[in-house]
Amino acid sequence: MTLLARYTVKLFIKIYVIILVALFCMYFIIDMVTNLDRLSNATPDDISLLETLIKYYGIRSFSLFNTINSAVILLAALGTIVGMQNKHELIALHSMGASPGQIAKPIIVMATLLALVGAVNREIMLPQYQEALSRSAQNWNGEEKVPIRAKFDHRTDILIGGQYAVMSDRTIVNPRLHLHQPIGQFPRIIEAERAIYEPQTADSPHQPAGFRLVNVQVPAELTSFQSARLNEKVVIYTSADLPNLDAKDLFLSSEVPLELLVAENNHYKYSSTRDLVEMLKNESLDYGAHLRVQLHARMVQPVLDLTLLLLGLPFVLSGRNQNVIVSIISCVFALVCFYGIVFTCHAIGGSGYAITPTLAAWIPLFILIPAAYFVTKHIRR
Repeated sequence: MTLLARYTVKLFIKIYVIILVALFCMYFIIDMVTNLDRLSNATPDDISLLETLIKYYGIRSFSLFNTINSAVILLAALGTIVGMQNKHELIALHSMGASPGQIAKPIIVMATLLALVGAVNREIMLPQYQEALSRSAQNWNGEEKVPIRAKFDHRTDILIGGQYAVMSDRTIVNPRLHLHQPIGQFPRIIEAERAIYEPQTADSPHQPAGFRLVNVQVPAELTSFQSARLNEKVVIYTSADLPNLDAKDLFLSSEVPLELLVAENNHYKYSSTRDLVEMLKNESLDYGAHLRVQLHARMVQPVLDLTLLLLGLPFVLSGRNQNVIVSIISCVFALVCFYGIVFTCHAIGGSGYAITPTLAAWIPLFILIPAAYFVTKHIRR
């Protein structure tokens, strides 16, 4: 690595960290003004408020990093070039024969590495804290009542609903099942006192994922009922086939996760690409076009992060604009156009009408890469 490259990388990292920390602090302060009382009420007696704040904002820092990383890369590159320009270092470098491409190369390499860090954050860190990120400050401990949005299980033709959910013990209070087609001897409506979501585990491989219906009230008497099958698969289990069930309990086999029933659910945003693929393969679910947009957007996101840098960097390296204010305005304009194109395409694709979800995720690349090439080729060599 040359002396110029080492100096540029060191300055870029310094400015990147300063901007990132400043935005983190700004977000934490603004959010704390609104949510401090809610987090205080949601903090158990045996845990201090400081521990709750550290955990709450520590987990959300991964989500915030995912949101602002590409913009911070551009701002850090802008700050690096403007800082060198204010110290008249660019004039000295040009007089020594250094081209704008040589100056930009270390910044582009660092931007590529940071884009890969963002991809690792999306695929590894965010999925680990998926459940916590889906909780609001008011319901941070998961003990508050959460509204239920009835969800249709496409595999079994059963509408799963209830009065409300308590996420801490993964329970639905007063669950109500609507059977859209006859399944065994069971009536079209099944009601119970509680429904506990139980995922499939290695300890009980023969029991599928689903909901344990505790103290079934409709039908009132279960002794005459047998486990019901649909397409040669057991859908509703009785205690005769699952020994861990009580006589008044039933077990509904369903691949609809409890998180999907929560009215303010957005858990798929924090899922890994592998999880998104599994969701699309799930016969019980129909997430719609927006999930397919999300899946393809994951694939193009690292390239988009680098494209944003290539859109804004030439404005401060072209040598034609010595006015710092004009350079900053030009970069901000590039930033607004970038996110405007990306969000507009995703919104149109998510509607599922005008364009396909796959095309909606890839169209920004088709628009922005030629634009970046057109802007970049004007850098003096």
